[in-house]
Amino acid sequence: MTFKESFEDAVEASEDRNFTESVDLIINFRDLDLSDPNNRFNEDFKLPYQADDDVQIAVIGESIVNNAENADRTISKSELEEMYDNPDQARKLADEFSFLIAEAPMMPKIGQQLGQIFGPRNMMPDPMPPGSDPSDKIESLRNTVTLRLREDPLMQVKVGNEEQDGDEVSSNAEAIYDFVIEQMPQGQNNIKSVLIKTTMGSPIEVDN
Repeated sequence: MTFKESFEDAVEASEDRNFTESVDLIINFRDLDLSDPNNRFNEDFKLPYQADDDVQIAVIGESIVNNAENADRTISKSELEEMYDNPDQARKLADEFSFLIAEAPMMPKIGQQLGQIFGPRNMMPDPMPPGSDPSDKIESLRNTVTLRLREDPLMQVKVGNEEQDGDEVSSNAEAIYDFVIEQMPQGQNNIKSVLIKTTMGSPIEVDN
């Protein structure tokens, strides 16, 4: 069964809900020593199509914020400095937003003052030169998901929603799968199973 067929079956089998269910790709691994850091990864990965309408992006800076009309929030230098004295504001920012972009000259102090908050949450900002236009970067990040493989031999990541075009959802799933295979020491032999499921639905296995 292909990714698209599994998506269609998962959507068809799902009961009607009063909300739009997301669609997740689940990859189970085997014969993989996750005590070896070389077999783990934590990667931001750009999908062919946007999978999550709730991706929120904030831009931090003095000049780049002037071109950040498509950002969900802009943060001035003075607002950033307030966070240095009030870490709860930084925690709230990291919890509410998916990605941060900041002017490159601000990055050393951000790392020094807020690295202990942003770092563990994988929320250190992407740097950009002062005066640059972040609009393309913002749109690129809206298509980006974070792929994590840590202590457990399982990865689950959102690849779309039940109302999205099946070709888009399957393209997202295939792109992730192909990337993951490249990271594996034994390639496809390290994959135990691949599943597609809606939020509340049962998983449907993909032939791999």
